[in-house]
Amino acid sequence: MSAWQPRSGVSAVLRYLYLPVGIILLVLRLFSLFLASLIALALPRAGKRALYRCLLKAMNIRIKCAMTPQQVGQHTDGCVVALNHISVFDHYPVLAMPFATVMVVKTDSIIGKLTGHLLFQCSGSSYWQVTDDKRQLAGHFRQWQRAPEGTALYITPEATINNGKGLFRFRPEFMVRRRPVVPLAMKLKTPLGLNPNPLEDPGAMKFLRLLAMPWLEFELTFLAHQSPAAEQSDQDFADQVQNAIAQHLQIAATQWTREDKYHDLEQRRLQP
Repeated sequence: MSAWQPRSGVSAVLRYLYLPVGIILLVLRLFSLFLASLIALALPRAGKRALYRCLLKAMNIRIKCAMTPQQVGQHTDGCVVALNHISVFDHYPVLAMPFATVMVVKTDSIIGKLTGHLLFQCSGSSYWQVTDDKRQLAGHFRQWQRAPEGTALYITPEATINNGKGLFRFRPEFMVRRRPVVPLAMKLKTPLGLNPNPLEDPGAMKFLRLLAMPWLEFELTFLAHQSPAAEQSDQDFADQVQNAIAQHLQIAATQWTREDKYHDLEQRRLQP
């Protein structure tokens, strides 16, 4: 899958003309992120959150949401917030939300790990680093269940980035029983015909390409709370949350999993 959506020849020329500007923006934004992380060391949590919002504005990363930050906080406090995974930049708007704690499953590159660390430092938010070990995940959940108020746990139950045309099947182990789930339908608009997630590109290239763009616009829609029925299985409930997001975005809620995606990629590489 190409990094650029099919566009006219004029768009292609504009992209090449923009390249020197994009490189300059990339360097300036990396420097701004590093500088903001140093300033954040001396700030209380409230100051860090204000600094982080200023950083997003300086980087021209726009967030559209029908709710105010206060309304988002009231709607998500003590809940699991399940969102569709559309790019390596999904945590940028999420970290601007009140009470945000982010479940981090995998980081593809060293630059992603470094910038992710700086972003969390700037925003004052926290994260859980989890693996495929379900016991470790259950331990995190048990600890959070003791005092869930004041935390909104943001998760990407697909555990991999989709192509914007459908959702991978949600993993039930990412849901926390006895806690309400808020489905978050997220969209990303990009300039210059950019595809935010070229399938076979390395994570570092996806990140740097997005960071070099003149602007990015995320649209966040927090949907109604979802709670499992008494006899509902974990997978059925995960499918219910997946369907709520897919219906809002008017895309497919597929049964394909992360493992299916990587198996398909491996088969493509083996083809002559």
